[in-house]
Amino acid sequence: MKATPEQVRAGLENYIRAWQTRDKDLLLSVFAEDGVLEDPVGTPPFAGHENIGRFWDFAWSDSRRQVTPVLEEIRACGDQGILRFTMQVRLPSENAGLDLSIIEHAQFNADGKLCHLRAFWDENSVKKPDGMDLFAPNIDEAYQS
Repeated sequence: MKATPEQVRAGLENYIRAWQTRDKDLLLSVFAEDGVLEDPVGTPPFAGHENIGRFWDFAWSDSRRQVTPVLEEIRACGDQGILRFTMQVRLPSENAGLDLSIIEHAQFNADGKLCHLRAFWDENSVKKPDGMDLFAPNIDEAYQS
């Protein structure tokens, strides 16, 4: 049996909610134990809760960093879904930030857990917020052990 579109939609809503509320446990609960995150596609994948947690820890590694996802669209078809949102990253103390437009493709298992999440974004997806300097995090740090 496959995940239903309702499970897919609920899973993607919880994924966004985890980022909105800074809830690592909620984020990990959305993923299957052996789930895979590619962010962005073409970079080394994060496989399993421990490694997905490491990616999360990188995102929140700077306590000055504010990370806010702005949901634009969820589409659920069968056991798969598309999530479109803008991740707003801000460093208020430096008047810097970035708006990252992201499209994610998600596949869920029969238990309604994310088994594969692929984030599509590149340098053309990054915009400088009005009135701020562009913040450019070193994404390579996320892939270091």
